[in-house]
Amino acid sequence: MVMRETSRRNDLLVTSVVVLVLSLVFESAVADDLTGIDRFVCAPAQINICDEYGSCATVMPWEVNVPRFLVFDLKKKQIGTTEASGENRVTPIQSVTKAEDAIYLQGVEGGRAFSFVISRSSGFMSAAIAREYLTVTGFGACTPAT
Repeated sequence: MVMRETSRRNDLLVTSVVVLVLSLVFESAVADDLTGIDRFVCAPAQINICDEYGSCATVMPWEVNVPRFLVFDLKKKQIGTTEASGENRVTPIQSVTKAEDAIYLQGVEGGRAFSFVISRSSGFMSAAIAREYLTVTGFGACTPAT
C-alpha cells in the first residue's frame, strides 16, 4: 500500500513538472501581449486539485466543469463564459490591480476565493481558487478579445 501511494505521488509529481515545463516552453507561442488591453479571452490548460489530506490530482479543465474559455472584462469587473459555450456564467471581480508587468484579479463567489495573475507581456495566466478543505490551481494562456 505504501509503495503504491509513493508510486502514485511520484507519477503525479512527474506529470505536474512535465506539464509546467511544457506550458512555460510554449507560453510565448500560445499567449499574446495584453499591454493596454481591458478585455481578453483565456484558455485554462491545466488544473491541479488538492484536498485537506494532501491528496492532489492533475486534471483537464473540462473534467471539473471549468469552461474551455474565460472572457475577462476589466472595465465591467467580471469573468464570464463565451457566448458560444451556451453556459452564460458570470463571476464578479472585486479587485483589479493593473501593474506595469501584470494584472492581478481577486474575488469571492459561492464560498470560493479566487486570485488570477496574468502577465501583460506574454498573456500567461496563473490562477488559485480556495474553498473550505479544497484548493484548485491552474495555468493558461490569454489573448485580446475581438
